[in-house]
Amino acid sequence: MKKKRVSLLVSVLLVFSMLLSACGGGGTSSSGQSSAGSEGGDQTEAVSEAAGDSTDASAASTGEPKEGGVLKIGTGQSPTVIGYTPEINNNSFLQFLRTAFNSLCFYDEEGNLAPELAESWETDPDAATITFHLRSGVKFSDGTDFNAEAVKWNIEQYQSAGRTEVGSVASIDCPDENTVVINLEAWSSSALESIGFFVYYMSPTAFEENGGADWARFNAVGTGPFIMKSFEQGVGVTYEKNPNYWEEGKPYLDGVEFSIISEPTTLENALTAGEIDLISYASIDNLKNLEATGNFVRESNENGMGVETVGVIPNSDDESSPFYDAKVRQAFCYAIDADTIVDSLGYGYYTRTNQWAAPGAITYNEDVEGYPYNPDKAKELLAEAGYADGFDTVIYAAAGLENWATAIADQLTQVGIRTQVEMVDATKGNDFMANGWDGIYWHFASVSPDLGLYMGRHLDPNGAFYAKGIQHPQDCLDLLEAIRPAKDDETKVADELELQKLVYDKYALFGLPLYVNAIDAIKYPYVMDDNFTKYHCATWTPADCWLDK
Repeated sequence: MKKKRVSLLVSVLLVFSMLLSACGGGGTSSSGQSSAGSEGGDQTEAVSEAAGDSTDASAASTGEPKEGGVLKIGTGQSPTVIGYTPEINNNSFLQFLRTAFNSLCFYDEEGNLAPELAESWETDPDAATITFHLRSGVKFSDGTDFNAEAVKWNIEQYQSAGRTEVGSVASIDCPDENTVVINLEAWSSSALESIGFFVYYMSPTAFEENGGADWARFNAVGTGPFIMKSFEQGVGVTYEKNPNYWEEGKPYLDGVEFSIISEPTTLENALTAGEIDLISYASIDNLKNLEATGNFVRESNENGMGVETVGVIPNSDDESSPFYDAKVRQAFCYAIDADTIVDSLGYGYYTRTNQWAAPGAITYNEDVEGYPYNPDKAKELLAEAGYADGFDTVIYAAAGLENWATAIADQLTQVGIRTQVEMVDATKGNDFMANGWDGIYWHFASVSPDLGLYMGRHLDPNGAFYAKGIQHPQDCLDLLEAIRPAKDDETKVADELELQKLVYDKYALFGLPLYVNAIDAIKYPYVMDDNFTKYHCATWTPADCWLDK
C-alpha cells in the first residue's frame, strides 16, 4: 500500500539525521550505537601511516601466514562475564568466547555444521541419540585433558544454569575418553546444532580448584587458541597465545586485545589513528564513513548464520499492561511507519522484514501480512480494546538508537500511545532481555532458519531471551513442540511457516520487526584470515588470523 506521510516532527527529525550523516554524524548502528563520524582531511594521513601507506583496501596478501603481533580490536560490546560460559548467552559476546574457548562444532562457508572439538558425529532420531567423537590429545589451557567426562560436566553446567539449548538432554554416556553419547528425552531436530555450537567448554579442574562459578565469571580457562590475561568490565580484555593449542602451528598471533569503546565516534577515531586494527559490530555510520575513504576492508556475512533482525517489542506478560491485549500490540505495530524510518535512518544498509526471517529464507512466509503503516487502523484497534483515549508508556533505547526511538515514539504518540524515550546502558538492556521490562524495548533476534532452536530461545517459557517479558500462547508452544522433533524438513518447514503467521499476524507477540541487521566488521587490509562474520555473523576464527605487516 502507498506510504502515508509521517508527522512534521518525524520528517524534520529524519531530515536532520540525514543532514548530520552527510557531515559524518548522527544515525544509528547495527550494535545499537551512533557515530559522529570522521574528521575529514586528518583521517587520510592517519590511515596511511597506520596502514603502511597502503590505500588499496581490496589488496590481498599472496604470502604465507606470518607469526607474531598483537591484534587490537575495538568493539562496543561489553561483557559482564568472561569465563563462566553457561552465563554467556548474548551472541555479541561470542567474539570473546571464541578467543579462549571452543565448541564441538562450528560452521563452514555454506552454513553447514563443521567439526571443531568433535571430529565427527552420528544422529539417530529413532533412538533419540547424538554420538560425538572427540579429537584426541586436546588440552585445556591449564594443561588438563579435554575428554568425554569434561563434555558431560560442561553440558550439566549448562543444564544447571537453565540453558534451553541443552533442555532436551536426558542423560549423557561416556563409553570411552573420546566418545560422548547424548540421550535426548525425545528427538529434537535442533539438538545437534544447539549442543554442538552453543556449548563452550571450560576446564572442570580450574573451575573446581578456584572457587567455582564466582571465580570462573572473571577468569577464562578453555581449549581455545588464546589464554585470557586480564579482564576489566567496560574497559577491555587481553589474551596471550596458547602455546599448547590443539591445531598444530596455530595461532599465528602473539595475542589479542579487545578495547571496549561504547562511543562510536571514539571507536572510529581509534581505527583511523591506528590505535586499533579492526572494529567488530561496526555501526552503519562507521561503515559509511570508513568505506568512503577506500582505506579499509568491510567484512559481511553471506551464509545467513547468526543473521539478526531488529525490531521493537512491547511487554505482554503483565496483565496490568495495555500491551497484554493483542489488539493493543497490533495497534502499536500499525502506528509505526517502518518503511520510512528504516529507509531514512538505515542509509540503505538494512533490508526490511516483517517476521522472524530474512526475505528469501526457507522459513520466510510470504503469507504473513504484517503491519503496513495505518494510523487510522491503529486508533480503531485501540478503541476496540478500551483505550480510545490512549495511554502512557516508555520506549527504552541504548546509545545510538535514540533517533530511531524518537521517531517511533512520535508516531505512537500520534495515535494515542503517548511514548517517552528513556536511555539505558548495555547492562540494563541485557537485564531487560533476561528478566523482562515494562513498556517497549528493542528486539534483537538471530533468525537462522531453525525456528525450533532460535525462536525457541525467545518463545519457550524458559527461553534465554525476552521470555520473561512476553506471553506464551499455547497454540504457538504446540507448534514449537511439533517443530523440534520433526524428522523431515518438509514437515518442519511447514510448521515453521505456520508459526510465523501465528506469532506475527495473530498475536504480534514480538512486536514489529524493522530490519535485517548488518552485523559487519571493518578493518585495515593487513588483518588477514580473521573471518569476522564469515562463518557466523557474531564470530571469528582467532586461530587463523595473522597480520601482514
